[in-house]
Amino acid sequence: MLNPDLLSSLQSLCDRHQRFLIISHVRPDGDAYGSSLGLGLSLRASGKDVLITNADGLSSLFEFLPGGKSLGATSPTPPEPDRLIIAVDCADQKRLGPAFEQWQRTPDVNIDHHVSNPGYAKLNLIDANSPATAQVLYEIITALKWPLTPEIASNLYVGLMTDTGCFRYRQTTARSFEIAARLVEAGADPTDLAESCYQNFRSARLLLVREVLNGLHFTNRDRVAWFYLSPEMYARSGATPDETEGLIEYLQAVNTVEVAFMLEAMSDGLTRASMRSRGKVDVQQICSEFGGGGHRLAAGLRSKLDPVTLEKKLLDLIAKQLPN
Repeated sequence: MLNPDLLSSLQSLCDRHQRFLIISHVRPDGDAYGSSLGLGLSLRASGKDVLITNADGLSSLFEFLPGGKSLGATSPTPPEPDRLIIAVDCADQKRLGPAFEQWQRTPDVNIDHHVSNPGYAKLNLIDANSPATAQVLYEIITALKWPLTPEIASNLYVGLMTDTGCFRYRQTTARSFEIAARLVEAGADPTDLAESCYQNFRSARLLLVREVLNGLHFTNRDRVAWFYLSPEMYARSGATPDETEGLIEYLQAVNTVEVAFMLEAMSDGLTRASMRSRGKVDVQQICSEFGGGGHRLAAGLRSKLDPVTLEKKLLDLIAKQLPN
């Protein structure tokens, strides 16, 4: 639960400001998009001037989200000095993107659910017990009696649904189900939103899945599994990087797998890794070794190491935590 004093401070800030900019992390997922748009639409419904942005703009996979057309890519030109900056669902300020770094500003507010978030803003509302930032925002919006329209509810529902793996992940709580029900009562359509999230892919994604399945790796008595994503795989399949969301779940479907991870060589020369655990291994601790973060069961990182070197280091760190 959020501290009432923090909620009061947030309300005071919002009362004193008319203009806002909401920003989330690079390579946004459903929680980043849903949280950004949910908060932005609620502030707009309160009569505020709101810009919503991230480094990548709106992915075609999330064009169905209400208000999505108003979300743009982050401009290298800094916003007006009086425009309050709110970062959502971003555990590390660096992940707000290179354009944001050019602004040389610190976010005024940081709303998140990642346990690794150091609290980099002037005001930090972080609930590491929540499975999604969308759940944190629901608590904020209802506690402060901000507008909760069907469009806002739909965005928050998508954020909650996707970051809990359709309410399957271990951090999902009874409160998560209560909030999901309240969002449906407020106008979110669970069937339409689930179909838009999970049954709305291009054929290129399935071709990318084929590429991934042809290159799976297993070790440690099939308790550790991983795969690579390469430029060649994107070229052969015709898929785009934003169509990789959820691919790691194919590894998690294997009943022996305790830890799953994926590695991708990025165009900026860094290697991206995404990790998942059933619980015996703390992947947040492993990712923190490379400056990354997240949660015990789901975490990520970006490293200057090449994929092969990073793979070896990750396997060593996983082996140290895996029970014999």
